[in-house]
Amino acid sequence: MRQKHPTQRRTVRIGDVTVGDGHPTAIVAELGVNHLGDFVRAKEMIHAAHESGADFIKFQTYVAADRYDVVANPKGRDFVEMVRDWQFTRDQEAALWEYARSLGAAVFTSPFDADSVDFADSMGSLAFKVAAFEITNRALLRKIASKGKPVVFSCGMANRDEIRTCAELLEDHGVPYVILHTVSSYPLEKKHSQLRRIHALRQEFDCPVGHSDHTPGTAIPPLAVAAGANMIEKHFTTTPKLRQSDNFFSITPEDLREIVFTIRQTESWMGDGTFGKLETEDYMYDFRRHTE
Repeated sequence: MRQKHPTQRRTVRIGDVTVGDGHPTAIVAELGVNHLGDFVRAKEMIHAAHESGADFIKFQTYVAADRYDVVANPKGRDFVEMVRDWQFTRDQEAALWEYARSLGAAVFTSPFDADSVDFADSMGSLAFKVAAFEITNRALLRKIASKGKPVVFSCGMANRDEIRTCAELLEDHGVPYVILHTVSSYPLEKKHSQLRRIHALRQEFDCPVGHSDHTPGTAIPPLAVAAGANMIEKHFTTTPKLRQSDNFFSITPEDLREIVFTIRQTESWMGDGTFGKLETEDYMYDFRRHTE
């Protein structure tokens, strides 16, 4: 059988963190709109996520009226009204960015409209995240790509052609990217996690591949890492008893610390993939027999 020589996979540098094979899994705490428009709660979430070991804190940056298509999407109008209640002023958002930076936190965001892309860029967003339902929004993708910063995009609901088209647009702009496998259901039952898609994405793309997990709890992230994920994103909260937004299935600071620990364990258990005698095999090595 002819030997296969794997292509050297690309890495993506986001701030001080290198995402890709041979580097620790990057862990993203997705704050989203779990703050429900409460400025004090948002600051508490930022502090807790940073202190609990997240490599990145991720915001959502938007103008409520432009976040959903209220004409083609019959659910859009209700969602616009909902996220309008949770929207901060730009001055409040700027204060949150400054607060995160004062802690030494690395921050990027998911922008949902052109004005929010410009604002987040002015705030120094280290990268941009494209939500799964926006990867077919070519106008938004071009706006994001024009900033020249790394892009992380989720591919829930997308077929292979849509994922490839998104990746090609970013490549045409010379923008490095990370693809996150995800299943767009909130919350997601573990049995629907489809972690083999991580393998499939790694086979087709030589960029870093990660996983955005919407299951409750901490079980799936280390399994995703074992499947080849270079980045893990989890929705984060300090108020899991709240039923609004994603709070009720998001991880807590204690959960985040557990995920960081179990992922680092998993990385050490996975080894480096090289073959040959290990030190722990020294005793049994003498039992090998060489015959013709």
